[in-house]
Amino acid sequence: MVKRVIAQASAAVSVVGLALLLGGCGQPQETAPAETTPASSPASTPAGSDSSSAPAAESVPGTTAAAPETTAAAPETTSAAKSGECKADQLAAEIRTEPGGGAAGSVYRSFIVTNTGSADCTVRGYPGVSYVGAADQQIGAPADRDPAAKPVTVPLAPGASAVAQLQQTNADNYGPECDRTDVAAVRVYPPNDTAWLEAAQQTVGCANDEIVLMTVGTFQPA
Repeated sequence: MVKRVIAQASAAVSVVGLALLLGGCGQPQETAPAETTPASSPASTPAGSDSSSAPAAESVPGTTAAAPETTAAAPETTSAAKSGECKADQLAAEIRTEPGGGAAGSVYRSFIVTNTGSADCTVRGYPGVSYVGAADQQIGAPADRDPAAKPVTVPLAPGASAVAQLQQTNADNYGPECDRTDVAAVRVYPPNDTAWLEAAQQTVGCANDEIVLMTVGTFQPA
């Protein structure tokens, strides 16, 4: 009976010891989460601080914002170029007959404009040309444009000149329908101008405005 009690007591001690041993083994498992928690969670925050270098891309909007400033300058250049066009009150005009300029029934002449102002200006394209009489009235049709002529921008410093070829057909080529009329000058409108100037020329034109006696080219460097 005594042996049985001792055996039971030993078994109880063994169970308690085993329970303590198992309980002791479980405690490290409870501390494991405490070790893993600071290991990855706080560490991810400094790693994220590296991505804060991404605001360096903010310099890109700064560069892009500068582009409209460059684009905005273009209209100023265009406006300046347009305001520099020669106007009638800055020019003097003359017509010259070049040697060998005659053709069958017509003559090729040089129509010349000279900058008489004090500032630089430019001419580009076709002048408007027509005959006028002694009373400053237009005679006949205005000149046609030579479709083969190419427009170029001609800069004119004070005293500089530009030239356009002017073909003038003899009024005698036409019969009575011409209605011959004396001409005193050639009226000229500079490109993009509504004012005019005149180059003296005594000749004969046609009052019939269905007959075109002149063809003009574009201004070229003289």
